[in-house]
Amino acid sequence: MFRGANALNLDNKGRMAIPSMYRAVMQERCGGRLVVTVNNTRENCLWLYPLDEWERVEAKVVSLPSFDPNHQKLKRFLIGYASDVEMDKSGRILLPAPLREFAMLDKAAYLVGQGNKFEIWSEPLWTAKCGQWLQEDVDLENMSAEMEQISL
Repeated sequence: MFRGANALNLDNKGRMAIPSMYRAVMQERCGGRLVVTVNNTRENCLWLYPLDEWERVEAKVVSLPSFDPNHQKLKRFLIGYASDVEMDKSGRILLPAPLREFAMLDKAAYLVGQGNKFEIWSEPLWTAKCGQWLQEDVDLENMSAEMEQISL
């Protein structure tokens, strides 16, 4: 389970270090092999999956009907931009340049746990989005049935 927000830095080559508390889990779970792709929800962040989790997600996406334009768009983005990355001995991964550009990543970044995956945000965008989300009201009238059943 991945949780928490970790401030990180990218080096000049576009590498970022996975926080040490997750490295052993990643090595044990998937041999340090990960998949990074774009977030297809209109937010400029990346999604980082352990390979085993990505394979489950990818199978679900691939099974969607290709004749539906929304399904095809999802496939093009999630699978089309998916890149295999591997942790080096120092626990770093190299984020491909097109993905860094998509997420507006330069130097400062945030790695945000989402349970089964991480989100990777540029620090300025993460800070701006957090401020925006704190200002938004929760739409209780249009809450999904799944959300209504969660007891927090």
